[in-house]
Amino acid sequence: MPSDPAGLLRGVLRAAATAPDPDALLDRVAALLVGRLGDWVVADRLADPDLVVRVAAIGPDGPLPLQRAASPRGTDGPVDPHAAAGSSRPRRSGAGATGLLPRVQAAPHQVLRLGPADLSALAVDPDPLVSAQVALVRQLGGTAAVLLVLGRRERPLGVLTLLTGAEPLSDAAVGLARDVALLVGLALETLRLQQVQRDLSQAMQTSLLPPLPVTPGLVLAARYHPAVRGLDLGGDWYDAFPGPDGDLALVIGDAAGHDSLSAARMAELRHALRALAADRAAGPAEVLQRLDRSRRALGVDSGATCLHARLQPPSAVGARRLTWSSAGHLPPVLVHEGRAQVLERAPDLMLGVDPDTPREEHEVDLHPGDVLLLCTDGLVEDRRADLGRRLELLRSTVEAAARRHPEELADLLVAELAPDAEDDVALLVLRVADALAPPG
Repeated sequence: MPSDPAGLLRGVLRAAATAPDPDALLDRVAALLVGRLGDWVVADRLADPDLVVRVAAIGPDGPLPLQRAASPRGTDGPVDPHAAAGSSRPRRSGAGATGLLPRVQAAPHQVLRLGPADLSALAVDPDPLVSAQVALVRQLGGTAAVLLVLGRRERPLGVLTLLTGAEPLSDAAVGLARDVALLVGLALETLRLQQVQRDLSQAMQTSLLPPLPVTPGLVLAARYHPAVRGLDLGGDWYDAFPGPDGDLALVIGDAAGHDSLSAARMAELRHALRALAADRAAGPAEVLQRLDRSRRALGVDSGATCLHARLQPPSAVGARRLTWSSAGHLPPVLVHEGRAQVLERAPDLMLGVDPDTPREEHEVDLHPGDVLLLCTDGLVEDRRADLGRRLELLRSTVEAAARRHPEELADLLVAELAPDAEDDVALLVLRVADALAPPG
C-alpha cells in the first residue's frame, strides 16, 4: 500500500484532466503506479471492433520494450530487466472470447487477482493466449498479478495489469487500485466521447460540402477548417458548379450559429441557391434576392452572409468576366500581374434582414495567371487585431504566395492565418491557367 494514497489519486486525476488522448493517459497512469501498486505495470487499450493494443509496460528501471519476446523465460534464473513486455501491434481479441480478458470481465467488480498457484495453473491452460500471457508475467519476474478492467462492463476500454515479484497486493492496495481504475475508466470514456463528437462533426460537415468541378482553363481548390467545438457544427460553406449558360457559379457563405441547426440551415441555403442559380441564367444579385425571399418558405429563420459570383467563359483575348453580388460577406481578393487587391465594394444587407432590399452587382475581368480568393470571416477574424489590419495581412499573404498551386495556397492560408481559429473557416481559391502553361 503506498504511503500517500490520496497523493496517488490526485496524480491520477491530474493525468486524467490533462492527457490529450487515451494512450497518453494510460502511459502516465502506468508511470504513476510503478513502485506504488506494482513492481511492473502494463496498460492495454481496447479498441473497436475487438482490438487489443498494448500501450505501456513499465518496470522498476523504466519503460520496457514493446516487442515479441523471442523465447519467453520462466521464473528460473536471473530476470532480464530489459525483457520484452509483449507487442504494441494491435491484435484481435477474438471478440473478448480468448485470453484473460473474459475472465477479468467475469470477476467480481471486474478485478482478477492471481496468486502463484493461479499463475501455475494458468500456465498450462488449453487457451494458448492465456498461457502466453502468464508466460509473460513469469518472464518479467512476477509471482502475483491483479488485472482491472477500465470502463463499464458493457464497454471495456482498457485493462490495467499490476505485477508484483514478492508479496501479492494487500486488500487495501487492491481497493486503491479499483479507485484508480474507476477514475481512469471515466477519463477514457470522456476522451472516447470527445473523439466521437469530433469525428461526427467533421464527417457531417464534410458530407455537406460538394466536390469541385473540373473546368478547362481553371484550377480550383477549397478548404473547410472546423474550429474544435465537439458537436458544434458551423454554417460555413463553399460551392462551385456549372451555370446554365456555360459559366461557372462560385459561392461562399456563412449561416449564423455554431450548432447542428446552423449546419442544417447551411445545407438548405446551399441547395436552394444551387437550384435557383441552375433554374435560369440570372445574375448573382437576382439569385441572392430570390434566395432571401424563399428563406421563410424553407424554414430558415436566421441570418447568413453570402457572396455569389459567376465567371464567364474566356473572351477572344482570354479574359473572363467575373460578376458578383455580396450579401454582407467579406470581399474577394484578386491577384493580377503579381499584385493583390481586396475588391472592396459596398456590401448589401446579409440574408435574413429585408428580403425586398435591392442588391447590386459588381464586375471585374480575370486574365490568365490571375488568382481569386473567396473566404469566410474565420480566416481573418482575430480579437487582438481590427478587421482592416487582418484584411491587409490576408492581402499581403495571398500576394506573396500567389504563384503557388491553389492547393498549396489554400493550405498555407489556413496554416498561417487561422491555425487556432475560434470560428470555422471556408475558402475557395481559383486560378486562371496561364496562356502558355498547363493548369497547375
